[in-house]
Amino acid sequence: MNVIIHKPLSEGELEVVPSKSITHRALIAAALATGRSIIKRPLESEDTEATIQMLRALGVSITKTEEGLVVESNGIQKPSEVLFANESGSSLRFLVPVALLAESEVTFDGKPGLRKRPISEYLRVFDQMGIEYQQFGENLPLKIKGKMVPGEYRISGHISSQFVTGLLYALPLLNGDSKLLLDTPLESKDYVDMTISIQNQFGVKIIPIDQGYFIPGNQKYVKNTYEVSGDFSQAAFHIIAGILGANLRLTKLEENTHQADEKVLDFVRKMGGNIKFENGVIEPKSSKTYGSTIDLSQSPDIGPIMAVLCALSDGTSYIINASRLRIKESDRITAITTELKKLGAKISETKDGMIIEGVKKFKSNMNLYSWNDHRIVMALAIAAIRTDGPIRITGAEAINKSYPTFFEDYVKLKGVISYE
Repeated sequence: MNVIIHKPLSEGELEVVPSKSITHRALIAAALATGRSIIKRPLESEDTEATIQMLRALGVSITKTEEGLVVESNGIQKPSEVLFANESGSSLRFLVPVALLAESEVTFDGKPGLRKRPISEYLRVFDQMGIEYQQFGENLPLKIKGKMVPGEYRISGHISSQFVTGLLYALPLLNGDSKLLLDTPLESKDYVDMTISIQNQFGVKIIPIDQGYFIPGNQKYVKNTYEVSGDFSQAAFHIIAGILGANLRLTKLEENTHQADEKVLDFVRKMGGNIKFENGVIEPKSSKTYGSTIDLSQSPDIGPIMAVLCALSDGTSYIINASRLRIKESDRITAITTELKKLGAKISETKDGMIIEGVKKFKSNMNLYSWNDHRIVMALAIAAIRTDGPIRITGAEAINKSYPTFFEDYVKLKGVISYE
């Protein structure tokens, strides 16, 4: 699908879509609880659907109702099929340890993009646990068989916090205490804090310790009714749109939900942006912004949209500690650098980030490419605010991964688009 943006979004009120990160986590906590839980206001996307289908294959009943997702579980069962994660790294990495609770052979697979994303930290854990595994490609398909046992495990903290989250879900259910120790500093710590917060609301306790976590064994997840709050990962695009000139009011957001991408507020304010946030409503104001150093070690997903803002700010910006952007759905450093250069941005890559010298506006009548990456599509659509004519985005269907209604919302906010 190609999208031509004839007129960028400009004004209106938007109910921010529910958090993908929270939806994944709440679904898994509910699946590990005995009984009937309800997940209210879940995000419907390709990624969250992958988690739903994988949990169903593990014997969990998940039904879509007007209330939300009704999750009924009696424990993780022997899988009925290959657990296919589509392109969702979260679904894969969260559910590998969970699937081992079935104590049977399990095979994981995904689309080609996911097959390239690393799972090496779990191979370390399998070796420590005595879990048998076999790979049929670079990473996937992956066949595993064995029983999780309590104990002390070591993994790296800088590759992905998703490995930590996956283990934190499963280890409390074992018949003894465990320790999860990190060999390197934990990046995206807020995401792990989010996991622990949601586990706590489903009755499970995790105890942070020096260099890791202590996980008491013999715990039980308790059924719950849980409502998903708005997603800062998606709100970030509209926050930047407001700073660039759109007159927007964003609702359904909560403070202190441990969403790493809430950091966008700090970054934008540091650059001179004016943002009002009260009672769950964000109103970003059109602002003159200035170059800054943006450290993405804890919030890499907002890298592409921060690059757009930096490219339109006075002075020079440095995006640093963003090496994990290279192992997302695309190499996001190369992807956003390439596409913004087409628009006239003065931007260059570094090993773990970008150097960006601001310009006043972007070129129009450009053909841009999605790189099969939802966040690249959305960043480019917001960049259109500072063009004086149309742009075309090829492969715009990539938005279905996390925000299928993005262009519907774009039109609600007075944008004018057409499809090819």
